[in-house]
Amino acid sequence: MQLKKSVQDKIKHIDNGKYIVEIKELFKFFDDNFIKKLTPHERPGNMIGQNCIVLLQTNLFRIKLLCKGYLEGLNKNIPVLSTLSLRALYETTGSLAFLHKKYNQYKNGTLPHDQFDDSLRRLYLGIKDKRGVPEAPDPINVMSLIDAVDYYLKSKYNVREGEFRASYDDLSERCHPNSFSYFLGHKIGENYVVKFSDDNLIHEVEEYNLEYFSITARLYKEIYGELRRQIEEHEEIPYKELHHFKNYTWESGPNKSPNV
Repeated sequence: MQLKKSVQDKIKHIDNGKYIVEIKELFKFFDDNFIKKLTPHERPGNMIGQNCIVLLQTNLFRIKLLCKGYLEGLNKNIPVLSTLSLRALYETTGSLAFLHKKYNQYKNGTLPHDQFDDSLRRLYLGIKDKRGVPEAPDPINVMSLIDAVDYYLKSKYNVREGEFRASYDDLSERCHPNSFSYFLGHKIGENYVVKFSDDNLIHEVEEYNLEYFSITARLYKEIYGELRRQIEEHEEIPYKELHHFKNYTWESGPNKSPNV
């Protein structure tokens, strides 16, 4: 996904090109971690690893689409599109952080297997509207996902609790049809003359919350990398495409790819 040169030039005036580099690195990260398919080798004794990997890959594709939506807003001069995409990026990063939190609680013995399995099922299959699938589990509350990022930041970096939620709340104000979300639509000038925005208005780069985008993108890459490494090292993953892990024993010998 490429930004228009005119947009890149505007961004470079803010940070001397840092954000441009981060965006390029982010899409390289998506490409590097993409798995085209997963071919079962045999049924494992424990389904945790298999289910986690599938969820990670679907989450990765969702975050990539949302990043494209955010950048499309920049290219098309539509800050509302970018803000809506960015808020969803926060939530999707939150779902990854929630999985990271619950998986580590499961691994250190503070969360029983069945409770972790239930959390995993709710993350992947949970829905509110049960009319078509009454047996579906309830979803995880979105604020629990956001708070999981703050939990990660507090645990790893001792960041003051609530920082990620505060920026999410700010984005929510800009997404909801109330005060802040209407500011783009008009300006009040001298003598209280109201001038309404039209399609010719070129929005300032500051209206796209590039710092928020940078924060969640860096967090997503970090949490995804940690979680995937942990799962591949400690869980049974019966897929031929994933052989660079330590703990699974194939018929051809321990820790050897079945494709070799």
